[in-house]
Amino acid sequence: MRVQRRATSTGWRGTPPQAGSQRHRARVCIVWVALLCAGWGLHVSALFGGYGTPPAQARSADTSSELRQRQGEFLHRIRQADPRYQTIDKAMLNEQNELGVILNRQVDMDAVRPLMRTLLAQMAKAFPRQNLMVIAYAPTQPPMPIGTARLNARTRQMTYTPAALQ
Repeated sequence: MRVQRRATSTGWRGTPPQAGSQRHRARVCIVWVALLCAGWGLHVSALFGGYGTPPAQARSADTSSELRQRQGEFLHRIRQADPRYQTIDKAMLNEQNELGVILNRQVDMDAVRPLMRTLLAQMAKAFPRQNLMVIAYAPTQPPMPIGTARLNARTRQMTYTPAALQ
């Protein structure tokens, strides 16, 4: 009688290989929940000046220092939502409020689109009535684009375009 032994591979600490991927997906979901709830709630936004309509004399175009301050506060909220750099390694905003994020190596490609939609929704609250863009990059040298999400301020329509493979 011959007994066949099944080949089994284990991950770190003897866990099945897919358990690591599941744990990472759970971490990404936690970051999304943190972005949507705790770090982005109205009670917290009041600390940063709120998202309401500014008074009539402040409705003119932002000065460059005010814009930089608002951008810094937005980037700080992103970091508060992901303090261990489990999803976003680096985030940068330019003068046109285009957000560039370098994602962690462990981020699943299927999670990129929902993450970018979440970031766009939060940017729309922080920078109302502006066309916005988020570009996700892979953590390579130099960073390689993964995809681009855009929000049209007039129509409030969000679009996502994956980057062309090279």
